Amino acid sequence: VNAPYLCAMLSEGTRRAQLLHDQAGQDQGSGGAAGGDTDTLGRVQDQLGAVQNVMRQNVDQMLTNIEHAQTLETSSAELSSNARAFQSAGRRVRKQMWWQNLKMKLYLGAAITAALLLILWWAGAFSGGGG
Repeated sequence: VNAPYLCAMLSEGTRRAQLLHDQAGQDQGSGGAAGGDTDTLGRVQDQLGAVQNVMRQNVDQMLTNIEHAQTLETSSAELSSNARAFQSAGRRVRKQMWWQNLKMKLYLGAAITAALLLILWWAGAFSGGGG
């Protein structure tokens, strides 16, 4: 339900109440209303005023809730966008770390192989002396 529709409903209710009030005033002017009817009319008018105030408060509260919902929707969209950016950045970093880890393992493997070959050469395993 949108705000202009509610405001139109409130205006229509106010217009009808004013019409009833005018009709009651015409009945009083023509002498058709007794003293008890005037008290009843006053009570009905008071009740009508109270209902109008409650309706206005409800419409104001609803408009406030709509504004809060729109704010939440905007915040949710921003959070979703930030989550997607974080996810793609996380993937990129994970790939970089994987390559860096692979390079480190290759360097370490090459260093161990070179050290092993050096130790074997120093021990004379490659001297080729048949005996």
